[in-house]
Amino acid sequence: MTVQAGVALDALDTAPEVSRRAMTQVRASGKEAVRELRATLSVLRETESTAPAPRLGELPGLVEGVEAGGVRVTLRREPSGGAYPGVVETTAYRIVQEALTNVVKHSGAGRVAVSLTGADAHLEIEIVGDGPPRPEPSTGEGYGLIGMRERVPAVGGTLTYGPVPGGGFRVHAVLPAEGAPS
Repeated sequence: MTVQAGVALDALDTAPEVSRRAMTQVRASGKEAVRELRATLSVLRETESTAPAPRLGELPGLVEGVEAGGVRVTLRREPSGGAYPGVVETTAYRIVQEALTNVVKHSGAGRVAVSLTGADAHLEIEIVGDGPPRPEPSTGEGYGLIGMRERVPAVGGTLTYGPVPGGGFRVHAVLPAEGAPS
């Protein structure tokens, strides 16, 4: 939300329509954050949560929000269908969400490619941004990569990330199609 608010502020005088789209995304993200917080609190209070966890089918909306901030996103799913257990879909969605947030916040990327490749045994996720890191240091420590490092092993998957030779940053995760082994 802070990234989109920054985009809105920067574009307010010169590109009001970009500013309007960014603020629309801030509103939607705020509503989503409140919904997720309520769901989390509900779980912590041991009551039944009625809020659904995000699924892979919601990725186009996530991509649309990032593109409203000025980053071009290519989303590719192979195969395009295929259902995974909820925990796998939520983990995959969160990996993409955090990676896209990091692209917007921490890189000068103009484009990012998101690829999800499904197989019988696993779901492979790759996010690659094309820009070099921004010259100015980040303000404060974020939790994007930390969250990925916690989520992926929890479902029995693997995660790698780092700079791409020649510029850019890559996040790669492989999640078992059935979720964490019992």
